[in-house]
Amino acid sequence: MNAPTQELTDYTTWKQWDAAQFGRCSRGDARYFAWHLARCHPAPIAQALEIGFGNGSFLGYARSRGVTVVGIETQDELRRRAAAAGIEAHAAIDGLGERRFDLIAAFDVFEHIEQASLIPLFQQLAGLLEPGGVLLCRVPNGESPFGRIYQHGDLTHVTTLGLSKLRQIASASGLVITCHGEVPWYRSARNPKRLARAGLRRLIERVVAFAYHWDAEALAPNLVVGLRRAGS
Repeated sequence: MNAPTQELTDYTTWKQWDAAQFGRCSRGDARYFAWHLARCHPAPIAQALEIGFGNGSFLGYARSRGVTVVGIETQDELRRRAAAAGIEAHAAIDGLGERRFDLIAAFDVFEHIEQASLIPLFQQLAGLLEPGGVLLCRVPNGESPFGRIYQHGDLTHVTTLGLSKLRQIASASGLVITCHGEVPWYRSARNPKRLARAGLRRLIERVVAFAYHWDAEALAPNLVVGLRRAGS
């Protein structure tokens, strides 16, 4: 989860974000990012913007693949880390001017923002996308009982979001949801023990979905959504 909208002086300490690890991406994270990008934006990406970049894992991943990256982060310390790593960072979207991006990423950000501010923000982000560009976001899944541990595990989370709410926001923002869902369980891990756990979680989700007549695809603890500007 990335930068909160309200500043907490010990937030980076609580998140255990080590300055020496800024911009580093584990092999597991790299597989995770690669899967989502291949699904939502298979075309080459030249320019990417990340909102609330935290300790820079996605920025580091994208830059390692030749993408020109820019970050938005409210916390001064994290912007200093980005600057030290040679990454352009701003405190607010307004500092971007007329620039446009092929990809805007926001991992675990929108739950930190008051609900009334989300539609204006999404409209602003839609205006920053190149034709065919994608907004890729992840939030704790408010429509899943398994998402509560993420939603309610952080004091700075102020808004609960799910697929239905994001569809409402997209419709009012000139965006269209083109894909949603998490990485398939059988591709989420390489370690046998982690793979077994992932498979068991998937089985439990399917049982719960059957019992309550829900969509099993919507029960993952996190919800990842890809959105394009309508008509592009």
